[in-house]
Amino acid sequence: MSDGRAADPAARLSAMGYTLAPGVSFCRVSDRMMFLDIKADRYFCLSSTAEQSFARLIDGAPTTEEDEIILASLARHGPLTDGSHGGPLVPCLATVATRTAPPGLAIPLRPAQLLLAAGSLALAPLRLRLFGLTGVIRALQARKAQATIPEPHDRELTATAAAFAQLRYVATAHDRCLTRSIALASRLYAQGLSAELVLGVQLRPFAAHAWVQAGDRVLNDRVDVVRDFTPILVV
Repeated sequence: MSDGRAADPAARLSAMGYTLAPGVSFCRVSDRMMFLDIKADRYFCLSSTAEQSFARLIDGAPTTEEDEIILASLARHGPLTDGSHGGPLVPCLATVATRTAPPGLAIPLRPAQLLLAAGSLALAPLRLRLFGLTGVIRALQARKAQATIPEPHDRELTATAAAFAQLRYVATAHDRCLTRSIALASRLYAQGLSAELVLGVQLRPFAAHAWVQAGDRVLNDRVDVVRDFTPILVV
Protein backbone atom coordinates (compact mmCIF):
# COMPACT_ATOMS: atom_id res chain seq x y z
CA MET A 1 0.00 0.00 0.00
CA SER A 2 1.23 3.50 -0.71
CA ASP A 3 2.43 5.65 2.21
CA GLY A 4 0.64 8.64 0.63
CA ARG A 5 3.75 10.77 0.12
CA ALA A 6 4.10 12.78 -3.09
CA ALA A 7 6.48 11.22 -5.57
CA ASP A 8 7.85 11.84 -9.00
CA PRO A 9 5.58 9.97 -11.49
CA ALA A 10 8.48 8.47 -13.42
CA ALA A 11 10.12 7.24 -10.23
CA ARG A 12 6.87 5.68 -8.99
CA LEU A 13 6.27 3.85 -12.26
CA SER A 14 9.81 2.55 -12.25
CA ALA A 15 9.48 1.41 -8.66
CA MET A 16 6.21 -0.38 -9.33
CA GLY A 17 7.72 -1.99 -12.41
CA TYR A 18 4.84 -1.30 -14.79
CA THR A 19 5.18 -0.21 -18.40
CA LEU A 20 2.74 -0.11 -21.30
CA ALA A 21 2.39 -3.54 -22.91
CA PRO A 22 4.09 -3.89 -26.31
CA GLY A 23 1.75 -2.89 -29.13
CA VAL A 24 -0.54 -0.90 -26.83
CA SER A 25 -1.04 2.86 -26.94
CA PHE A 26 -3.65 5.11 -25.34
CA CYS A 27 -5.05 8.62 -25.20
CA ARG A 28 -7.35 10.71 -23.08
CA VAL A 29 -10.49 11.44 -25.08
CA SER A 30 -13.47 13.29 -23.65
CA ASP A 31 -13.61 12.11 -20.03
CA ARG A 32 -12.26 8.61 -20.70
CA MET A 33 -9.09 6.79 -21.65
CA MET A 34 -9.12 4.85 -24.90
CA PHE A 35 -6.62 2.10 -25.69
CA LEU A 36 -5.44 0.60 -28.97
CA ASP A 37 -3.89 -2.86 -29.10
CA ILE A 38 -2.39 -3.22 -32.57
CA LYS A 39 -1.58 -6.90 -31.98
CA ALA A 40 -5.26 -7.66 -31.41
CA ASP A 41 -6.37 -4.91 -33.84
CA ARG A 42 -8.89 -3.55 -31.35
CA TYR A 43 -9.82 -0.40 -29.45
CA PHE A 44 -11.09 -0.66 -25.90
CA CYS A 45 -11.78 1.16 -22.64
CA LEU A 46 -11.25 -0.10 -19.11
CA SER A 47 -13.98 -0.39 -16.53
CA SER A 48 -14.54 2.77 -14.50
CA THR A 49 -12.77 1.32 -11.45
CA ALA A 50 -9.80 0.02 -13.44
CA GLU A 51 -9.53 3.31 -15.32
CA GLN A 52 -9.32 5.25 -12.05
CA SER A 53 -6.53 2.97 -10.82
CA PHE A 54 -4.69 3.34 -14.13
CA ALA A 55 -5.10 7.13 -14.01
CA ARG A 56 -3.62 7.31 -10.52
CA LEU A 57 -0.69 5.20 -11.69
CA ILE A 58 0.22 7.34 -14.70
CA ASP A 59 -0.44 10.61 -12.84
CA GLY A 60 1.88 9.59 -10.01
CA ALA A 61 -0.90 9.85 -7.43
CA PRO A 62 -0.93 7.70 -4.28
CA THR A 63 -2.42 4.25 -4.94
CA THR A 64 -4.49 2.12 -2.63
CA GLU A 65 -4.22 -1.57 -1.95
CA GLU A 66 -7.24 -2.09 -4.22
CA ASP A 67 -5.46 -0.12 -6.96
CA GLU A 68 -2.45 -2.38 -6.73
CA ILE A 69 -4.62 -5.49 -7.05
CA ILE A 70 -6.31 -4.02 -10.13
CA LEU A 71 -2.99 -2.94 -11.66
CA ALA A 72 -1.55 -6.41 -11.15
CA SER A 73 -4.57 -7.81 -13.00
CA LEU A 74 -4.06 -5.30 -15.83
CA ALA A 75 -0.46 -6.46 -16.07
CA ARG A 76 -1.62 -10.06 -16.47
CA HIS A 77 -4.54 -9.54 -18.82
CA GLY A 78 -4.61 -5.91 -19.94
CA PRO A 79 -2.62 -2.97 -21.25
CA LEU A 80 0.19 -3.14 -18.69
CA THR A 81 3.26 -5.30 -18.37
CA ASP A 82 5.52 -5.69 -15.37
CA GLY A 83 8.67 -6.07 -17.45
CA SER A 84 11.13 -3.55 -18.82
CA HIS A 85 10.36 -4.37 -22.47
CA GLY A 86 7.20 -2.27 -22.66
CA GLY A 87 6.62 1.36 -23.56
CA PRO A 88 6.40 4.48 -21.39
CA LEU A 89 3.14 5.09 -19.58
CA VAL A 90 2.28 8.34 -21.33
CA PRO A 91 -0.65 9.23 -23.61
CA CYS A 92 -0.07 9.49 -27.34
CA LEU A 93 1.42 12.80 -28.40
CA ALA A 94 1.02 14.31 -31.85
CA THR A 95 1.66 17.64 -33.52
CA VAL A 96 -1.56 19.63 -33.75
CA ALA A 97 -2.64 19.88 -37.38
CA THR A 98 -3.22 23.43 -38.60
CA ARG A 99 -2.86 23.18 -42.40
CA THR A 100 -4.18 21.08 -45.27
CA ALA A 101 -2.20 20.08 -48.37
CA PRO A 102 -3.19 21.82 -51.64
CA PRO A 103 -5.94 20.14 -53.71
CA GLY A 104 -4.48 17.23 -55.67
CA LEU A 105 -6.12 18.11 -58.96
CA ALA A 106 -4.38 21.50 -58.97
CA ILE A 107 -0.91 19.95 -59.19
CA PRO A 108 0.49 18.56 -62.49
CA LEU A 109 2.02 15.10 -62.12
CA ARG A 110 4.02 12.67 -64.21
CA PRO A 111 2.38 9.34 -65.13
CA ALA A 112 5.09 7.51 -63.15
CA GLN A 113 4.03 9.28 -59.96
CA LEU A 114 0.45 8.10 -60.41
CA LEU A 115 1.56 4.54 -61.19
CA LEU A 116 3.71 4.36 -58.06
CA ALA A 117 0.85 5.67 -55.95
CA ALA A 118 -1.55 3.14 -57.51
CA GLY A 119 0.88 0.33 -56.76
CA SER A 120 1.15 1.38 -53.13
CA LEU A 121 -2.65 1.54 -52.88
CA ALA A 122 -2.95 -1.98 -54.28
CA LEU A 123 -0.38 -3.39 -51.85
CA ALA A 124 -1.69 -1.78 -48.65
CA PRO A 125 -4.77 -4.00 -48.11
CA LEU A 126 -2.77 -7.07 -49.09
CA ARG A 127 -0.13 -6.26 -46.48
CA LEU A 128 -2.81 -5.82 -43.85
CA ARG A 129 -4.28 -9.23 -44.64
CA LEU A 130 -0.89 -10.97 -44.67
CA PHE A 131 0.85 -9.29 -41.74
CA GLY A 132 -1.93 -7.72 -39.70
CA LEU A 133 -1.93 -4.21 -38.33
CA THR A 134 0.98 -4.85 -35.98
CA GLY A 135 3.20 -6.18 -38.78
CA VAL A 136 2.37 -3.27 -41.05
CA ILE A 137 2.99 -0.71 -38.30
CA ARG A 138 6.34 -2.28 -37.38
CA ALA A 139 7.40 -2.26 -41.04
CA LEU A 140 6.42 1.39 -41.40
CA GLN A 141 8.35 2.30 -38.25
CA ALA A 142 11.46 0.61 -39.64
CA ARG A 143 11.11 2.35 -43.00
CA LYS A 144 10.49 5.74 -41.41
CA ALA A 145 13.67 5.35 -39.37
CA GLN A 146 15.55 5.16 -42.67
CA ALA A 147 14.10 8.42 -44.05
CA THR A 148 17.04 10.42 -45.37
CA ILE A 149 15.62 13.66 -46.76
CA PRO A 150 15.59 16.41 -44.12
CA GLU A 151 12.85 18.99 -43.87
CA PRO A 152 11.76 21.06 -45.62
CA HIS A 153 10.75 18.91 -48.57
CA ASP A 154 7.38 20.47 -49.33
CA ARG A 155 7.57 19.94 -53.09
CA GLU A 156 8.07 16.16 -52.84
CA LEU A 157 5.48 15.78 -50.07
CA THR A 158 2.92 17.81 -51.97
CA ALA A 159 3.46 15.92 -55.23
CA THR A 160 3.14 12.49 -53.60
CA ALA A 161 0.04 13.53 -51.66
CA ALA A 162 -1.43 14.95 -54.89
CA ALA A 163 -0.93 11.64 -56.69
CA PHE A 164 -2.97 9.84 -54.04
CA ALA A 165 -5.59 12.58 -54.07
CA GLN A 166 -6.02 12.22 -57.82
CA LEU A 167 -6.41 8.45 -57.49
CA ARG A 168 -9.20 8.93 -54.96
CA TYR A 169 -11.56 9.40 -57.88
CA VAL A 170 -10.62 6.20 -59.69
CA ALA A 171 -9.44 3.78 -56.98
CA THR A 172 -12.69 3.55 -55.05
CA ALA A 173 -11.99 -0.04 -53.94
CA HIS A 174 -9.22 1.32 -51.73
CA ASP A 175 -11.17 4.29 -50.44
CA ARG A 176 -10.69 3.48 -46.77
CA CYS A 177 -8.83 5.88 -44.53
CA LEU A 178 -6.52 3.29 -42.94
CA THR A 179 -5.43 1.52 -46.11
CA ARG A 180 -5.06 4.78 -48.03
CA SER A 181 -3.01 6.32 -45.22
CA ILE A 182 -0.80 3.24 -44.93
CA ALA A 183 -0.27 3.37 -48.69
CA LEU A 184 0.64 7.07 -48.63
CA ALA A 185 2.99 6.70 -45.65
CA SER A 186 4.66 3.70 -47.26
CA ARG A 187 5.23 5.61 -50.50
CA LEU A 188 6.63 8.63 -48.67
CA TYR A 189 9.05 6.48 -46.68
CA ALA A 190 10.14 4.71 -49.87
CA GLN A 191 11.13 8.15 -51.17
CA GLY A 192 13.07 8.86 -48.00
CA LEU A 193 10.53 11.47 -46.91
CA SER A 194 9.56 11.95 -43.28
CA ALA A 195 5.88 12.07 -42.32
CA GLU A 196 3.61 10.60 -39.65
CA LEU A 197 0.81 8.08 -39.93
CA VAL A 198 -1.74 9.09 -37.29
CA LEU A 199 -4.59 6.99 -35.93
CA GLY A 200 -7.22 8.93 -34.00
CA VAL A 201 -10.44 8.20 -32.12
CA GLN A 202 -13.54 9.93 -30.86
CA LEU A 203 -16.26 8.86 -28.44
CA ARG A 204 -20.04 9.22 -28.30
CA PRO A 205 -20.34 7.79 -30.85
CA PHE A 206 -17.11 5.86 -31.16
CA ALA A 207 -15.27 6.35 -34.44
CA ALA A 208 -11.70 5.77 -35.58
CA HIS A 209 -9.86 7.56 -38.34
CA ALA A 210 -6.41 7.56 -39.95
CA TRP A 211 -4.48 10.21 -41.82
CA VAL A 212 -0.94 11.25 -42.73
CA GLN A 213 0.62 14.53 -41.74
CA ALA A 214 4.01 16.19 -42.04
CA GLY A 215 4.58 18.55 -39.17
CA ASP A 216 1.33 20.47 -38.77
CA ARG A 217 0.16 19.84 -42.35
CA VAL A 218 -2.39 17.13 -43.13
CA LEU A 219 -1.52 15.45 -46.43
CA ASN A 220 -4.58 13.33 -47.22
CA ASP A 221 -7.49 14.89 -45.36
CA ARG A 222 -8.82 18.21 -44.12
CA VAL A 223 -7.85 19.88 -40.87
CA ASP A 224 -11.49 20.39 -39.88
CA VAL A 225 -12.04 16.62 -40.16
CA VAL A 226 -9.00 15.36 -38.24
CA ARG A 227 -9.48 17.88 -35.43
CA ASP A 228 -12.53 15.88 -34.35
CA PHE A 229 -10.24 12.93 -33.52
CA THR A 230 -7.77 12.52 -30.67
CA PRO A 231 -4.52 10.82 -31.77
CA ILE A 232 -4.04 7.41 -30.17
CA LEU A 233 -1.08 6.18 -32.23
CA VAL A 234 1.56 8.04 -34.23
CA VAL A 235 4.06 6.24 -36.45
